[in-house]
Formats: sequence, structure tokens, C-alpha cells
Amino acid sequence: MRRLALLMILAMTASCGGPIETRIQTEAALPLPAQKQYSFTVKPEQEGSVYQTARQLVAAALTEKQFTAVDEAPVRVHIALANRPASIALTTGEKDDVRVIASPKERKPFQSCDDVEHRFTLTMVDSANGATLYSGTAAEYHCKGSLEQSLPYLIDAALLDLGNGSNPAVNRKTRTRTGIE
Repeated sequence: MRRLALLMILAMTASCGGPIETRIQTEAALPLPAQKQYSFTVKPEQEGSVYQTARQLVAAALTEKQFTAVDEAPVRVHIALANRPASIALTTGEKDDVRVIASPKERKPFQSCDDVEHRFTLTMVDSANGATLYSGTAAEYHCKGSLEQSLPYLIDAALLDLGNGSNPAVNRKTRTRTGIE
């Protein structure tokens, strides 16, 4: 009986059904133009099905926020996706000016698989001068879930503060949800 109880406890802790934390960072650097029109930048490396799905989800979210897609728009939307082992840190800069974007994540005790980080970044820039109007990044750690499954949540989180006025301060938040960890 004790072995059965121990096996059940180990099975529950080894599975990946815990809460998922979405780490969010947004910045509304400049006011959005009165004409809420946008177009996507498309790069050859972003032609895969995951990027196409991401663009469709972003387009739907922007439509809900009263934006319209047009060919020659005052706002260009850049998106980026990352699906990396969570045990690797993400940094930027060189030598004495290195900034940590994401620290490495330790594996949980009894965890049945290695975590990966799903990260989505959206940047809206002024087409005329290249100034950043809005940026949003959302990231989650997952052991079993796929980037495709995370995309709706990541996109919603990255666009969380879009349209809430201009605020040059970087806003950091964490959301918690349930799902495939």
C-alpha cells in the first residue's frame, strides 16, 4: 500500500500539469497614429507554418483592437518566435555590457522531461521613421506543450497593453493559467 501511494505521488509530481506562468513585458513607447492601419514585415526565415499561424492570430487580435491590414501602412508589425531549451540563458550585448533577457530555468524535482521556453515578441514601428511605437513580449516554460499550443496565450499577453495609451515605461506582469505545461 505504501509503495502504491509513493508511486502515485511520484507520478503526480513527474507529470506536467501544474500552473503555467506567462511572463509579459510591454512598452507603449509612443502614441499610436490616428490611422490604425498596419502591415506585417515578412522575412524569408518566417515563412513556416508556425509563423503563418502567428500572423493570423495577431491579425485577428489587431482587428479586435480596431486595426486594419493594408499594403502600405503607417505601422509595420514585426513578430519573432523562439522555442529554446529553458536550461540555456538568453543574453544581449557584449563583454561588460551583457544583459540577461531570460535566465536559465532549473529542472523541477521528479520532472519527467526538460523544459523549453516558448517566446513571442511583437514590435510595432512607425513606417516613416522606424521609431518603436509598441513592443510586447510573452514567454512561458513548457515540458510537454508545443509552441503552436502556446501561441494564442502568448499573443494575447504580448498585446495586453496595446491601445492603453502611451507609456514609455517597461511594464512587467505575470499571468497564471492551467494547461499543458
